[in-house]
Amino acid sequence: MRILVDCAGAQMGGAKRLLNEFDRYLRECRSAQLLVIGRDRALTAPWLLRREVTAGRFDRAVALNNVSHLIAGDERHVLVHGAQHFLRLDEARAFGRRIKPSVHAQAPVVRTALRRADLVFVPSSSMAERVVHLVPSVRDRIVVAFNPVTPPDATEGGGQGSAHDRDDHDSPSTTILCPILFSPYKRMADHLRIALDALDLLAGRPHDVEAVLAVTEAADHPEARPLAGHPRLRFIGQQPPAAIMSMIARSSAVYFPSEFESFGYPLAEGRVMGVPVIAADSPHNREIAGAALMPYQREEPDEVATAMINALTAEVKPYRSGLFDRGPYFDRLLGLRSG
Repeated sequence: MRILVDCAGAQMGGAKRLLNEFDRYLRECRSAQLLVIGRDRALTAPWLLRREVTAGRFDRAVALNNVSHLIAGDERHVLVHGAQHFLRLDEARAFGRRIKPSVHAQAPVVRTALRRADLVFVPSSSMAERVVHLVPSVRDRIVVAFNPVTPPDATEGGGQGSAHDRDDHDSPSTTILCPILFSPYKRMADHLRIALDALDLLAGRPHDVEAVLAVTEAADHPEARPLAGHPRLRFIGQQPPAAIMSMIARSSAVYFPSEFESFGYPLAEGRVMGVPVIAADSPHNREIAGAALMPYQREEPDEVATAMINALTAEVKPYRSGLFDRGPYFDRLLGLRSG
């Protein structure tokens, strides 16, 4: 069986994390002839046209980047993980102007191409609902499969620990990691202000907890500059996926205030590694983070502070059920196994 796989566009964030998992899978896969194209390429209109005429006949064409193949492959699978391409009306009103015009322009292309796919893979139930709401004709072709998450090996500086033995890195105080890249629609400055107010509450009585929020963004980012001098905030710059995994494993908790995700790798990584995740109490976050979720109902300093205290005192066991295993995931995505 010959399978064509397009991975163009996976250059940062969750897409890059997924590609790293795929590369690990490729080193183990021996059951099919795979031609992987698009590595280190941007997902542009010329590329979408070029990939359709890739030399050779393929039994299956798989796209990891939201846009299904149109004619390549006897059978076509697509992984759809761009929630911005499937905005509900209320979200369009709330986030529309904060999302790049190019993304709005891509949305009709993504949705139209879906109709050519035999199977449409999505990383969560909420993403399935988005897709079916706007492209109802694919309802019977949707497959919900959580993105794979492989925890760092303990010998490589990762591993798991309890709330009492994590935090062995360079910070003298408790560290809560916020592994989110800034983007206008995420309103990270607003979220961080609330989190910092919550940390100020923790520092006072009766808690007397000194904690620092470490954020994976540069201090000179326009949204970061007004906050950069806060004593409980550290901007540590953008980090490669492997470094983020190691940081999560060594942090006391993860703070993930993102409101708009198709998956949210930090939710799953906290769950897999047994690290509490502080995030809003939503069906999506509960599905991905599971027992690792330390929720707040309203994003207000006192409620976020309570969630932080719960996280810092919780004992969350690493999740090892196989739900996030990369082998079965990519076997299904490539059509090498069913179910």
